[in-house]
Amino acid sequence: MSSSQIIPAQRGQLLDSLNMMRDELQAISPFRMELFRGDSFQLLIDQPASAVEIAILLRAGLKFHTPDHSGLIWDARTSIGIGKTEFVSDNVVTSDGQAFQISGRLLDGMSRNRLACRTPWQDVDDELKLTMALADDIITGWTTKQAGMIYFSFGKKLTKKDIASAIGTSVQNVRVVLASAKENLIKLFIERNKAIISAHLHSDK
Repeated sequence: MSSSQIIPAQRGQLLDSLNMMRDELQAISPFRMELFRGDSFQLLIDQPASAVEIAILLRAGLKFHTPDHSGLIWDARTSIGIGKTEFVSDNVVTSDGQAFQISGRLLDGMSRNRLACRTPWQDVDDELKLTMALADDIITGWTTKQAGMIYFSFGKKLTKKDIASAIGTSVQNVRVVLASAKENLIKLFIERNKAIISAHLHSDK
């Protein structure tokens, strides 16, 4: 997301949204988030297998919190590096290690895609090359309404009934919107991603 396209009056809303999501998503895995250069943020996540889920939910949350009449839907390029962290400083952006280097190189090479992940394992990367592209295509196409319901479902762990109550709509409408957002495919993708990364992390110990 380019901060130059966000009007100054909305920048505070953007930061507030990111900070709120940072607090809410700690339930999935503890992580540190640091913002820099106005429109960039970096995370250090305790549980690497949860990195993709958190990245997806950050994108969903950004889309959902897009102000009315903003002219563009908020989104972000998310580059995920799985690996060791040899040096962790008080500031996330000055930490270093395999995970940071992988993420940085991957981000530099991203063009149209907005979701990518690299790991130390070639077989995992071979699978992710396809599944990440498919998931990215789904996420990029979400409307603010679809993104919001995904965030409520995955991020806040709300039932469809609770989502309907929270946003003032029917349960049937929630089902329709979540189905159009490919909720089941995203769930399968997250579960598969967690499984293969967890298995490789365990085998490396």
